[in-house]
Amino acid sequence: MSEESLQRKVFSGLFWKFGERIGAQLVSFIVRIVLARLLSPSDFGVIVLITVFIDIANVFVSSGFGSALIQKKEADQLDFSSVFYFSIVMSWIFYAIVFLGAPLVASFYGKDILCPVLRVLALKIPLAGVNSVQQAYVQKKMLFKRFFFSTLIGTAGSAVVGIVMAYMGFGPWALVAQYLFNSTLDTLILWFTPAPAYGRTGPRGYRPPRGCRTYGPSR
Repeated sequence: MSEESLQRKVFSGLFWKFGERIGAQLVSFIVRIVLARLLSPSDFGVIVLITVFIDIANVFVSSGFGSALIQKKEADQLDFSSVFYFSIVMSWIFYAIVFLGAPLVASFYGKDILCPVLRVLALKIPLAGVNSVQQAYVQKKMLFKRFFFSTLIGTAGSAVVGIVMAYMGFGPWALVAQYLFNSTLDTLILWFTPAPAYGRTGPRGYRPPRGCRTYGPSR
């Protein structure tokens, strides 16, 4: 790739990334205002309590190997496939831990609704396991236009789901549906990125990701 071509790709990537951030923040801001009128503070409180546990699990699932794929100069299809398999397995292990620990969390906070809500919303963890490799591929190939569409479509689509369910009186489940729909739509759009490293029909082959051990999360 020539220096001029690389510069164009970098500027194009910055443009789409900036547009993605601005668009997503604007839509999210409007949605939060609308949901604040439809939901009670306790509904938001339920989600705030449980997202802490999900975010912690996502750190272990999404970080590290995805960054290693981006940093590795000659990451091939087998590298992406290996990390894909590994992320999927780890994400379901962490989901199982959260699922089994949900009653303890509900008991600790004295809110029975936390148990089913945490178990359902924790499905974001397996989705993050899939999405982390997709995001690594898109960033490595500098296909930031994909991020723009996946983020904006996911944010706007989930906003409609959340607002409609909140209006119908589903309470905190409206927020659960919103978050899950956003993650699912984002994952599906990135899945159809042109020529994904692990193939649209699934990953091919496996190699233990030992070559990624020298890399860590970006700082």
